[in-house]
Amino acid sequence: MSDADRIKELEERLRQLDVKAEHFERQAQRLEQERDQWQKKYEEEHEKYRKAQAELSEIGERMQDL
Repeated sequence: MSDADRIKELEERLRQLDVKAEHFERQAQRLEQERDQWQKKYEEEHEKYRKAQAELSEIGERMQDL
């Protein structure tokens, strides 16, 4: 195999690696966005839970006063 053929082969491999790298970068960005969405959803649900706990505690205190 000549040096020119070897260079062409290496350039093709490099191009393929670049394509794969771009694919994985897009996949990583998508997963990061999905993680951020789940984190936001968790925080919203945690806040609802905290409010429900406070309300339940308040109701319990009122019932003890009866």
